[in-house]
Amino acid sequence: MRQWWQRRSLRLRLTLWYALTSAIILLAFGGMLLLVVRGRLLSELDRQLRVDFETVESRVTRHSAGDLSWSGYGHDDDDNDSEQPVAAGLWFEILSSQGAILLREGPSSDWKVVLPLPLREDIFTAFSAETERHIHVRVLEKSTSIAGKPGVLRVFRSEAELRRAMAELGAVLAFGLPLAAGLAAAGGYLIAHRSLSPISQIAARARQITAESLGGRLPVANPHDELGQLATVFNATLARLENSFAELRRFTADASHELRTPLTALRAVGEAALRPGVGDANSLREALSSTLEETRRLSDLVDTLLLLARADTGVALPSLQEVELGALVREVRDTVLVLGEEKRQLIEIEAEKVLVWADRELLRLALLNLVDNAIRYSPEGLSILLRVRRN
Repeated sequence: MRQWWQRRSLRLRLTLWYALTSAIILLAFGGMLLLVVRGRLLSELDRQLRVDFETVESRVTRHSAGDLSWSGYGHDDDDNDSEQPVAAGLWFEILSSQGAILLREGPSSDWKVVLPLPLREDIFTAFSAETERHIHVRVLEKSTSIAGKPGVLRVFRSEAELRRAMAELGAVLAFGLPLAAGLAAAGGYLIAHRSLSPISQIAARARQITAESLGGRLPVANPHDELGQLATVFNATLARLENSFAELRRFTADASHELRTPLTALRAVGEAALRPGVGDANSLREALSSTLEETRRLSDLVDTLLLLARADTGVALPSLQEVELGALVREVRDTVLVLGEEKRQLIEIEAEKVLVWADRELLRLALLNLVDNAIRYSPEGLSILLRVRRN
């Protein structure tokens, strides 16, 4: 059952939950309504029984022989029902303290309650009962003084009208509650469909976003609701992802740019060593020494690039040390000197002795970028001045 429920769409699950909740609320409301209406009808019936009780109590007389008699006073609002004969007057019975029936009046001469009714205390007590003819009645009894002697007076009224009203109300609820639950389910489906339609738009737009189109963003219909906040967060994630891809492309370009310098120097040294007429041991030794130097610098550059990669991820921290800027600038000039010679550019240095606290490799990499850009974007034959001074 759980797997079946989880395989259903969110729209269907929301609709079913909404319909179930609405049905429970409607059932609870219907039950409360039945209880309230029945209580009000019973209260009105008990009020009428109290009036009947006072009428009987005041009009029962006792003969000289001790027998009770009833003057036959009736009322016009007796309940006439198809279940029972028409009542000619009040329904009541008077019992002695021992429970013997002293006087009884009702719709017929032989009517009586199916189950014996226990004698109550000397307070008004109301309850429901049933006669032998299956007539449901409401009973009100109390111990009182009847024509000067103690006894128990019970008055009766039919519950037919009350039961008819309750049956009609129950029929209305039985028909109306399923209809209301169905309408609630339909309304829940429409609400779920309208509420979840932005999710479908977001999903369709997200399918179109690829690594080549990270600039796309999800639609945000309402940035203040939950779906709008979700789309906003997702757009922020896409922005960070786009920046990461851009940084990766820049890092690749920078790595290629940085590797170009020592590789060019290696190529220039090799070509110079292979020129005709250069075959003595000293020349070859100098070429091999220059090759090893450029190889060392190339290895340092690879280490620096790895350091930058770790720094971008927040893993590595700068290694601070005391650095003499003049010596560092001269080292950078020696590294790119070959590139300057290719464009007949003269690289000069004016350096004071300046000590700084920095990461030597990162600072060297920054200077290499500056000088390389100066060589690359300057005209041929131009002089480049590297000045180190305090400011």
